[in-house]
Amino acid sequence: MSSLKRNKRVASSDVSEAEMSSDADISSVLCGKRRKVSNVQDTEEDEDDELRQLLQASITSRDVKEGTRVIKSVKGKGKMVKGEIGGGSFQSMGLHPGLLRSLTLQGYRIPTPIQRSAIPLLLSNPPQDLVGMARTGSGKSLAYLIPLVQRLGGRHSPIFGSRALILLPTRELALQVLKVGKELARGFHSGNQGHAGDKDVEDSGKGEKLRWGLVVGGEGLDEQFEMITNNPDVIVATPGRLLHLVVEMNLDLKAIEMVVFDEADRLFEMGFEVALHEILQRLPASRQTMLFSATLPKSLVEFARAGLQEPKLVRLDADSKISSDLRMAFFSVKQAEKDACLLYLLRDVIKVPFASSSTNEQTPDNVDNAKTAKHKSKQKNEAVHPHQTIIFAATKHHVEYLTTMLKVVGYNISSIYGSMDQIARTTQMDQFRRGITSILVVTDVAARGIDIPVLENVINYDFPQGARVFVHRVGRTARAGRQGWAWSLVTNTELPFLLDLQLFLGKPLTSEVSSTSDQVFAENMVLGTFRRDSIDEDVEYIRSLENIDNSLPTLREVMRRGHAMYERSKGKASPLSYKRAKEMTQDPKWILAGSNTGVHPVLLRGSDSLSLMTQEDARKKLLRAVNSFVPSETIFEAGSKTNPETASLMKERRKALLKSAQRTQSSRTEKDDDSGPSDAEDHSEHDVTINNVEHTSGFKDSEFYLSYHQKDAATEKGYSLNDGASSFVKEANRVAFSLTNDEGTADRGKMTWDKKKKKFIKGDGIGADNVKIVRTENGTKLPATFRSGRFDEWKSKNKASLPRIGEIESQTSRRTQHGARRFKHNKETAPKPLDKLHKNYEQKARQRAQSSKEDSDVAGSRPGPRRTGRMSTGKSVQRIKTEIKTSAQIRKDRKIQENRRAKNARPTHRRKGKH
Repeated sequence: MSSLKRNKRVASSDVSEAEMSSDADISSVLCGKRRKVSNVQDTEEDEDDELRQLLQASITSRDVKEGTRVIKSVKGKGKMVKGEIGGGSFQSMGLHPGLLRSLTLQGYRIPTPIQRSAIPLLLSNPPQDLVGMARTGSGKSLAYLIPLVQRLGGRHSPIFGSRALILLPTRELALQVLKVGKELARGFHSGNQGHAGDKDVEDSGKGEKLRWGLVVGGEGLDEQFEMITNNPDVIVATPGRLLHLVVEMNLDLKAIEMVVFDEADRLFEMGFEVALHEILQRLPASRQTMLFSATLPKSLVEFARAGLQEPKLVRLDADSKISSDLRMAFFSVKQAEKDACLLYLLRDVIKVPFASSSTNEQTPDNVDNAKTAKHKSKQKNEAVHPHQTIIFAATKHHVEYLTTMLKVVGYNISSIYGSMDQIARTTQMDQFRRGITSILVVTDVAARGIDIPVLENVINYDFPQGARVFVHRVGRTARAGRQGWAWSLVTNTELPFLLDLQLFLGKPLTSEVSSTSDQVFAENMVLGTFRRDSIDEDVEYIRSLENIDNSLPTLREVMRRGHAMYERSKGKASPLSYKRAKEMTQDPKWILAGSNTGVHPVLLRGSDSLSLMTQEDARKKLLRAVNSFVPSETIFEAGSKTNPETASLMKERRKALLKSAQRTQSSRTEKDDDSGPSDAEDHSEHDVTINNVEHTSGFKDSEFYLSYHQKDAATEKGYSLNDGASSFVKEANRVAFSLTNDEGTADRGKMTWDKKKKKFIKGDGIGADNVKIVRTENGTKLPATFRSGRFDEWKSKNKASLPRIGEIESQTSRRTQHGARRFKHNKETAPKPLDKLHKNYEQKARQRAQSSKEDSDVAGSRPGPRRTGRMSTGKSVQRIKTEIKTSAQIRKDRKIQENRRAKNARPTHRRKGKH
C-alpha cells in the first residue's frame, strides 16, 4: 500500500515542479536502481515505461489482495475449494475484484487449462495476438471474454465508437456469448466491489456499465440501426449481417481495439471469405486479434487474412481431440434402411420416451402451460435430460423429413436449420433447453460452440465429410466432466470418411471387443450392424407411416434429391482410405451392412448381457459352420450312376482347380520370402495407424530413420481448412500457376458468358461487370457497395444522427439508455380562429385583443427575448378560466339542460293526414 500511495503522489505532482527538478531521477528511486544517462530522450522514454510497468504491477498486486478478500467474503472459509486461491487461480491473474466476484457467484471457481494459459497472455502489456485451440467444452468463450471485459474496464465509454468486436459463425452461438458477457460485466461498479444482483448495492452513478450490441441475421434492421447509434462498447456479430450494416450505414470501425474470431476455422472457410475480407479491411492495424477454435492447424498460413502480428500459439489437447468421457459407436447400415435404424436406435438403445399426455399439455401451442413448465423446469429436466438427443443431418430437407417422421411416430421434436426464421430458431432451441422436446434435429448450424446442459446423446444420421466437423458435432456431449454417447450411421460409400477419422483420432478400428464395460467404446472405434430381425420389422413400420401422413413420400423424395446434390458437392477422402474401404467390404471379418456375421457389441449390453452374448456366439458358430461347408460332390456327380460322363468331367475339373490353388499359394509364399522386412516397412506408415500395431521387425531405427511422412500428417490434414472436404474449384485454384497474374492484371480483359444476359461480359461471372458479391447468412447475394437507403430513411424518420469516431456521444442516446423521454415537446400551437356566426363572437374578440395587448406590454417592459406567456392551448396565462362556478352559472346551466330535455321530448315525426 505504501508503494501505491507513493505512485499516486507522483502521478498527481505539478508539471512545473517536475520541470524544475528534471535532474532528479525519480524512476531510479521508485524502482530501487540507478541507470546511466546516455540520451535524454531515450532516458525519458525508458523512465515512462518503467513507471508504467511499476504502476501496472502495483495495480495487479492490489487486485490480487482485494480479490482474495472478495472470494473469502463471498464463499466463506468453509466452502473454499483447493486451488481457488493461489497460483494458477483466477485471483492470481490480477483480475478486477468486481469481475472476480461475478465469476465466483456464477460458479467459475478454478480456471481450465486454456483459460490459465490464454488470460495472462491477453492481459499482458503491450497486448499480444493469440491463437488458442482446445477441445470442445473446455471454456474457450470465457478465455477471451474475461480479458475483454477487464481491458475495457467494465464501464461504458462516452466517446463514440465500439471498442471490441466478436465474430461468430452462427446466431445461437452469438446469443450465448452475449448472455455470458453481460453476466460477467455486471460485477463492475464504480466505488465499490458489489455485484449487480445484490439488493443492497446500488450503482454509484459515476459511469454506466458496458453496452453490448447484437448484430445477427433474421432481426429487424431498424432495431440494429438504433443499437449502433446508441454507441455499444462490444459488438457480437455474424459476418454477413455485420457487413450489411457496415455498408448500409457507412460505419467506421477504426475505434476497434480487440477483435475475436470464435470458431475461427468455420469463419475463414469459403462461405464467409468475402465478408471477412471486407470487414478486416475496415479494422485498424493496431488491434489485438484473437483466434479460438477446437480445430486449428499448426500452420497459420490459412489465417493470414486475419492480420495476425507475431501471435502466440496456445494449442492444448492436441493428442486427445475429443473428450475421454465420450463413448462412440459406429453402425454400418444401408442407405434405404437408415430411417429404420434411426428409429431402432432411439426406441431400443437410447430409449427416448414418447410424447405422453402430460408432455403434450406443455407443447408450445398452449402458452399458459408453457409458462408453467418454465417454472417447473427443474423437476421436468431431471426426467428428460438423460434422454435428450441431437440428430445431425446433411441438409434442411433431411431435417424436415426426419422431423415429420418422428412426430408421426410419437416423439416431441425441435428442428433448426440455417434458413429458418430467427424467432422460430430461438423458440425451438428454448423448447429443447427446457425439456419440452426430447429430440433436436439440426444441420451443422448447431455443431459449433453451443452449450446445451446435461446432453447425453448425439446421433450422426449423415456421417460428416471431415474430421473437424465430427469433432464439433460430438463435442455437444461429454462436456465439463460428464459422460456422453456419439452414435454414427455409416453407409458403405461413407466408409472412406470413417477411415480418415480413424487416422485423425489415432484409435484402433475393430468389430469385436473383449470387455463389456463402456470404457472400451471410448478407447476404440467399434464398427458393427443392427439386429437383422428388428430392422426388418422397423422397415415395414416406416412404410406403414405413409398411410398416417401423406406428406412423407413427398418429403422423402425431396430429401433424396437433396442428398444427391449434397453427395456431388462434398469433398473426397484420401485415396488410401478408398482403397482400404474397398478391402473392408470384401473382407468377411468386418461386420458390415448386408452381412450376417453378427451384431454390434454395444447392443449386447444390459442385465441379460451374458445370455445375449452366448446366443450371439452360438449364432456366429452356426453361421461359420454353414459358410465353411463344402459338399463332397456337386449336382453333376449326384447321379453318377445314371450319367457317368458328367461325373468324370467334374473329377477332372476338380483336379485342375486344386493344382491352380497350390501354384497360387506357393507363388505367394516365395514372394513374401523375397520381399524381406524392409519392403514391408515402407508401407507400414498408414497400416500402423489403421491397425494400431507397432512393427518391431526390420533394421530401420526410428531414432535415426526420417520417414517421408510427417509424424502428425493425418492430424494436421484433419485440422486444415484445405483438406479433402474442400471443393474441387478451391483445390484447382490452389494448385494453379500463372506467370502473368502477379499483379492481378491478367483477368481485366477476361470475358465470361452470362446466361441471363445472353452475351459475354467482363469479369469472372460473379456479379455484373466485375462487381464483388457478398453472401449473407440467409444466402442472399449483394454487391459489397450495396446501399438501399434504409438507414437514411430511418435517420430522417427518427431525427437521429450517426456521430463520427472520437466524438462525444449525444445526450439523447444517454437518456435513451436510462429509459428517459427521447424528445422534448415544446411546440406552440396557434389558437383556433373565432366563428363570426357565434353569438359571443364580439365578446371573445375583445378578450383576445386585450390579452394580446397585455402580452405585448409585458414583453416590452422586460429585457431579453419575447415570451408570449401562452400555454399549448393558445390561451393567455393571466386569463385562465376558473373551474369554480357561481350560483348564477349553475342556474343557467340547469335552465339550458331543462330546455334540451323538453326539446328532445317532442315527437320528431308526424303521422300522415294529421296536422
